[in-house]
Amino acid sequence: MAVELVLRDGLAHATVDAISDAADVSPRTFFNYFDSKEDAILGVRNPELTDDEVAQHLAASDGGGLVESIVSLLLWVIEPSTTSSELHMSRMKVVKAHPELLSRHITQMTRMADQLTAGIQTLLEKDPRFEGDSPETLQPSADVLFALCTGGVRVAVKEWVTNGSAATQDQLANLDQLERRAIELVREVTKKIQ
Repeated sequence: MAVELVLRDGLAHATVDAISDAADVSPRTFFNYFDSKEDAILGVRNPELTDDEVAQHLAASDGGGLVESIVSLLLWVIEPSTTSSELHMSRMKVVKAHPELLSRHITQMTRMADQLTAGIQTLLEKDPRFEGDSPETLQPSADVLFALCTGGVRVAVKEWVTNGSAATQDQLANLDQLERRAIELVREVTKKIQ
């Protein structure tokens, strides 16, 4: 409903009241599901990210590089859970028209920072380069990697929007493109400063 309203009437006219009316719910009920109209438009919810879910995702990306695993985790968290590729395409059109909405995804990652850095710390414990490091040493390393990779994701998404990349029907192609670019950005910067 929210996405349809934005595409039809524009972002300014897609108010919480308008979205609630279109969905036939009260504004009070709306706020049981979303924190803002922007979250409703993007499909951003405040899911409880369990340690088990993080562990499952990390296990699925096990064997990949550290940066690759972290970037993949971050994109997994911000990717809206939609089963409809048509809804996904509509959201992509809205984001292209209103790139300021992307800040909501970064805010979501920040809200989940503790859980995400705990997952990153688990990755570091398995990485031979961090072997023997104490938890007190691993925690700041996880925080730095979280910040670095979050920055890579943010810049990759910003470039994607700025360059006007086509929103294709293939959601995975878009996500793969963003993931590759975020990894490339992180690797380029870290290589130059070594």
